[in-house]
Amino acid sequence: MLETIVSLKLSEVKTYILSVVTAFLISYFGFALIRYFLHQFFKRTSFIEEKKEQTIETVVKNTSRYATLMIVLLVAINRFIDLKQILVAGGVIGIIVGFGAQSAIKDFLYGFFFLFEGQLKKGDFVSINNEQAGTVEDLGFRVVSIRLTDGKLMTVSNGEVRKIINGNVHHRRIFESVIVDFQENPTRIKVLLEELCEELNELHIEYFLRHPHGEIVEPYHYWGLSSLDASPFGFKFSIVGTVHDVHYLKAAQETKFLLAKKLHEADVSLPSVRAVYTKSM
Repeated sequence: MLETIVSLKLSEVKTYILSVVTAFLISYFGFALIRYFLHQFFKRTSFIEEKKEQTIETVVKNTSRYATLMIVLLVAINRFIDLKQILVAGGVIGIIVGFGAQSAIKDFLYGFFFLFEGQLKKGDFVSINNEQAGTVEDLGFRVVSIRLTDGKLMTVSNGEVRKIINGNVHHRRIFESVIVDFQENPTRIKVLLEELCEELNELHIEYFLRHPHGEIVEPYHYWGLSSLDASPFGFKFSIVGTVHDVHYLKAAQETKFLLAKKLHEADVSLPSVRAVYTKSM
């Protein structure tokens, strides 16, 4: 008799474990299959821009993890708790959970808004709450992960995001300035900067933001001389150009380098601090 009871219990344990494992495998591979087909669909179509595709894939990946956990958890507790009773008591449980998980619900709602309003996308260069800027590496319904410029990973709860400065909203404007000594000839500096703009327009031909018909929105051009009192050290000149947001960092760095190179080759005098010492008698 005892052996029969033990064998029945072992059989029930095996069945229970098998059902939980089966639920996990079906959920895991089912969601993996959905992610695979979604990735293949995005790979073969161009209905949505690339960064939005990456964002959707990231959110689906994160959401599938939570969904898999919930399915396995429901299958696991179904053996011991009647789910119908849980549904009947759902009102009371909902109130309790609501008070205890307000921040989680807030994070979820904000994550929903970020996704469907397009405030953040994977790969965007952003500053959140005036903190150090970085690139959006992961975006989910609970948190957003930012890879800072120093390589550190900053994770912020969606509900804690109060202010977003997004440097990647279709285009970025490169605005570079240089201050030269008051003794320099302004006409000479203007000519040098116009020559630099011509070089940049050839070098960055693939970086520019373009109209739907292919025309460049704003090529590099000489912006002008700031007011004479803009800097107490010298004349301030600027150049501008509008590029696609994904090329901004590289284009901006190359522009800074070529500007410095051009000024050095032309032996342009930059402002210098002069100190005068007097010896008291």
